[in-house]
Amino acid sequence: MNSQHLNMPAKANQQTYDLFAPSALVNSYPLFKRMRSEDPVHYCESFGYWILTRYRDVKAALQDERLSSDRTALFINQLENLDVNLIQNFLHLVTKIMVEQDPPDHTRLRKLANQGFTTRALESWRAIIHNTTDQLLDNVQNHGCMNVVSDLSVPLPLFILPEIFGVPETDRANLLEWASDISTFWGAPGGSNIEIEEFALHADLAAVQFSALIRQLVEQRRRQPGTDMISLLSVAYLEQGFNLEEISSLCIQILGAGLLTITDQISNGVNALLRHPDQLQKLKKNPTLINSAVEEMIRFDTSVPFFFRIAKQDLTIGGKDITAGSVIALGLGAANHDPEKFDSPEVFDITRSPNEHLGFGSGIHFCLGSVLARMELTICFTTLLRRLPNLSFDPDKQAIPTKHKSLLFKGFDSLPVKF
Repeated sequence: MNSQHLNMPAKANQQTYDLFAPSALVNSYPLFKRMRSEDPVHYCESFGYWILTRYRDVKAALQDERLSSDRTALFINQLENLDVNLIQNFLHLVTKIMVEQDPPDHTRLRKLANQGFTTRALESWRAIIHNTTDQLLDNVQNHGCMNVVSDLSVPLPLFILPEIFGVPETDRANLLEWASDISTFWGAPGGSNIEIEEFALHADLAAVQFSALIRQLVEQRRRQPGTDMISLLSVAYLEQGFNLEEISSLCIQILGAGLLTITDQISNGVNALLRHPDQLQKLKKNPTLINSAVEEMIRFDTSVPFFFRIAKQDLTIGGKDITAGSVIALGLGAANHDPEKFDSPEVFDITRSPNEHLGFGSGIHFCLGSVLARMELTICFTTLLRRLPNLSFDPDKQAIPTKHKSLLFKGFDSLPVKF
């Protein structure tokens, strides 16, 4: 990564940590432990940004007004020496999303976005989640085996989110493919220059197509409003006199977050339970532990291990001087395993309390869809363990971890199980 837009420290630390090494992609927590111990505020020269791995530093950074959420410079730097026009449509869409905004713009957008997550709306979606989970398990119930990823964790949000948004069935596959393409480049992918160019091209084209569909749906809902997410948001935007064009940016945030993160958290959670059979048995014997079990799944192996901020001014973190314009990667996953915060952090304990993990962030950018995410995960795991109580790894098939070449997302490409 070049330093045309981002500032580098005068003297970079010589210690290197390969976050994309095969061993780190399979299990990043030993690497995070080393980084916390050896260089908890580490400058990664190959990527051109700082990495925080201690809980106290990460949480403080999430709430630090001196750090900006506007990552335009990072997106441009991901291109290396490629033309910035390659992502002009992508930038037009994502630089307006709420998670990329600072106050006061973030404040007004958050207020509007909350209109799409009313208690009434959330409760109306509960039945959709229940029915979809049951339908997916109906499909495999008599097979004796399934792939958690392709049979459950991918199709669950794939069916739920378009239903919540009121997207016609004919457009759903495209909508979710576009959301995935946009999210991949947005998530700070690693790879060769050729791969980065491919990610950028896909993301830019997807931004055009996604925005066109959302504009079409907004226009339809203005004529015939319903109870879906786009109808609720359209009404809120019109009542407040805001530009309806901005709805596309909010929709891609909700869809991108709700699609990839839930998909990955389900597979990560199943993997954690099956690798800790004592905890699995405890949950099956006492299903009322499901809420604390879900929180521990998120802490133990979060689907969003990193988030990014940009320094708006010179500052010092953990004794390291960080100049204005520097990119800082906040290690949520690493922070969730910090022994200074959590007793025996490498132990998976579904009764852990308190459990102040950072899986949903902290501060003004605390995850907008956290209530919906918790509802999906709770219903999914409750139904899964009730209907398939003999769930176990399939010894004849291989689990393939981490499908994403991205720091922001962590999950499985394949997770075969039998029952």
